[in-house]
Amino acid sequence: MSAKLAVFVAVLLASIPSLSQVQPAAGRVSRVNFSVGAGMDYWSGDWQKGDINRWGPAAWGTATIWHCLGINVEGHSMILGGNQDASNYKLFIGEGGLMCTMGYWGRFQPIFKGELGFASLTQPGNGTGHFHSNYNTYSAGGGAEYHLGGHWWTRVDYTYEAIPNFHSSITNQYHTLNPRGVAFGATYRFGPSGTHF
Repeated sequence: MSAKLAVFVAVLLASIPSLSQVQPAAGRVSRVNFSVGAGMDYWSGDWQKGDINRWGPAAWGTATIWHCLGINVEGHSMILGGNQDASNYKLFIGEGGLMCTMGYWGRFQPIFKGELGFASLTQPGNGTGHFHSNYNTYSAGGGAEYHLGGHWWTRVDYTYEAIPNFHSSITNQYHTLNPRGVAFGATYRFGPSGTHF
């Protein structure tokens, strides 16, 4: 009887490790979904009468961690085109924060975001004698991604930016500058083809 029990225990112990090696490989699921993208911005600079409208490159990366909630980092710029006043106005922004990629309606997924970051602004004179300064920023925005096919999506989103402690030469006071605009471009989502978060 003890020989049969020893054989049974030996078979049981030998079979458990082989089962545990196969199962995780077949059932492994990544909990973090990554995506990266790039495109163009078209923003208004909130300068004087708001006549500063410029283009610039944009880039973003998102790690969706739990349900719709993820971390987004992105960069915006205003460096191309515009009218005569725009030639001395250049803005670069780098931010990161929370993003929620909501639901999945057909090929659309709405996105909402709130971020903190830094801005580098070169502007016409504002009464301080400085033509370039760096600022802390915060922003809110939203938009949607549209599934083109495979791993590729198109993103369009709106961002309302806040650059606090900007000196106004008109009022001779400090206030919050609010550049804002639309970014659009292509996003590549890693993982299985057609992944939606």
